[in-house]
Amino acid sequence: MSLKNRKTLRQSDQWSFFKVAVLIGLVIYAVCLFLPLLWAFITAFKTQREFRLNIIGLPKEWTWNFSTIYNEFYVPVSTQTGATEYVNVMQMFVYSMLYSVGCSFFGTLVPCVTAYLCARYPYKFSKVIYSVVIIVMALPIVGSLPAEISMAMSLGIYDKIWGLWLMKAHFLGIYFLVFYNMFRTIPVAYTEAARIDGAGNWTVMLKIIMPMAKNTFFTVMLINFITFWNDYQTPLVYLPSYPTLALGMYRMSYVTINELSTVPMRMTAAIFMLIPTLVLFACFHKRLLGNLTVGGIKG
Repeated sequence: MSLKNRKTLRQSDQWSFFKVAVLIGLVIYAVCLFLPLLWAFITAFKTQREFRLNIIGLPKEWTWNFSTIYNEFYVPVSTQTGATEYVNVMQMFVYSMLYSVGCSFFGTLVPCVTAYLCARYPYKFSKVIYSVVIIVMALPIVGSLPAEISMAMSLGIYDKIWGLWLMKAHFLGIYFLVFYNMFRTIPVAYTEAARIDGAGNWTVMLKIIMPMAKNTFFTVMLINFITFWNDYQTPLVYLPSYPTLALGMYRMSYVTINELSTVPMRMTAAIFMLIPTLVLFACFHKRLLGNLTVGGIKG
């Protein structure tokens, strides 16, 4: 065997060892992510007494704790008159859906359209917008919270779900860059061919370019939905009258006097919160995991 073949064989063995090591690491990482979820699911069907006796194993009798969550999970809310109202779990679920769906949709639509205009119409103002996005991403935003609350109160959108839709409808973020780079990769020939056939700017955007971006749009929207669905800080600050499930989970962690303070009940609420994201992924996983394909334009 020649020296060159020996080097090639040695490099091949090293590469195979590296691939095996990476595969083992990924399997260990996946198991570490899956085991806590499995433990939470099993714990959600235990009573507190059985949980103390059997923390890890399967329950001897599977208990349906979701009915207790449905009947006893309330969050106190102070009204403008000073009275206290109690919001049940179904109301929190509705508030969570309105907050998450609205914010994720407008928080995806605005950067998508803005990135399209900057990428396909590269005027001087487009370069200014791109530079502003980069600068804003580098600036700390913690100190802007009091100003944002004061502005929301002045505009009359504080403590309103649709007000948060407007606040999240901006293009200052990483997803602007995602859409911008995606639109830049689409060949200009598609736009030119559509214009030759008599298509205007709106037709080109809505019927030619945006269908090519649908996979990216739905992927970004799902990521935004999961982010807003699990967010409790924003509703805590901006929606004191409309508690979401995430905010309810946060407040449940401070309950110490009733049945809801037990670990099985908290795991039951966590599994209940996880259901919408699992349903969305099951329905749209093919589109979300599919590659962005650019097809031909039919006449």
